[in-house]
Amino acid sequence: MLMELKNLKELLQMYKKYTFIGMAVFATAAVLTTGCGTTKTGDAAEGTTGATNETTEEDANELIENTHASIERLVTKYLDCIINGDTDTLATITDELTDEDKAKIVSRATAYDSYENMVCYTKDGPEEDSYIVFLCFDIKLKDFLKVETLVPDIQCLYVTPKDEDGSRYIRYSNVEEDEELQAYVKQLEEDSEVKALYADMQSRYQEALENDEALRTFMEKVTTGSGSDEAEAGEEQTEEAAAEETTEEQPEETQEESVETGEAQAQNRETRVKESVNVRSDATTDSDRIALAYQGDAITEIESYDNGWSKVEYKGQTGYVKTEFLE
Repeated sequence: MLMELKNLKELLQMYKKYTFIGMAVFATAAVLTTGCGTTKTGDAAEGTTGATNETTEEDANELIENTHASIERLVTKYLDCIINGDTDTLATITDELTDEDKAKIVSRATAYDSYENMVCYTKDGPEEDSYIVFLCFDIKLKDFLKVETLVPDIQCLYVTPKDEDGSRYIRYSNVEEDEELQAYVKQLEEDSEVKALYADMQSRYQEALENDEALRTFMEKVTTGSGSDEAEAGEEQTEEAAAEETTEEQPEETQEESVETGEAQAQNRETRVKESVNVRSDATTDSDRIALAYQGDAITEIESYDNGWSKVEYKGQTGYVKTEFLE
């Protein structure tokens, strides 16, 4: 059955829900049981819902593992934005993103560290060349939450048809008010393939809960609305502790420059990223990732070093990337 927007907000106050399509679903038993976004099997334009056509429609719109490169790029970029709270980039790949949406995305990202094991499945959407994408992945929560288990999650996205420039977007706007879309959603939730996908995610989530007491505790706090405050407080405590440890233990010269970069050559030039690359806090792959710069993005190269790294400015943040990834 469908879960109404009101119930979703009551379940996870720190995670904005977009009623079925284009919403982010943090893995909870209730959300996974009801499903997270669906689409009717068959041709929406014809509106065929009769029992005599059910088998034909299902065969014509099977749930398949994604084979579209444009969708793969889009959902990967989307998931990177959700995990990192990167609302600026997210706004470029969605049809609409309100200030409230941005605040919620940034809030829940305080609990996210990274994701693994991403796989997505597609079904034809209600418009020609549109798709419903079922995005499955595992979330690693930040260390201060003391949750060791990866958390299974599933999100359902409505990917729009290509525009005149060949770009696709993820639809966020008016999904609740779109009655035709909601009807499309309701029928797809009866699809045996979709039910099996939900059931698998539900089983994995329940197993994670049973095996990790810290995860159970965290999710209980999330469902009562207290998880967001704890996440933000924990993040602040972690950052303060790390700062104190650095001040107390590191030699003075290490505080000034934690990585030997070699001789610096001033660049101060505007360039672009040749391939998507992590922007890191230091000139080493072991340092923290502070942003993900995508292929074609504008970036300022401040300095280049003998060790093959460059100091850069990207979207207001200063960090380091491998020089080979810059034009």
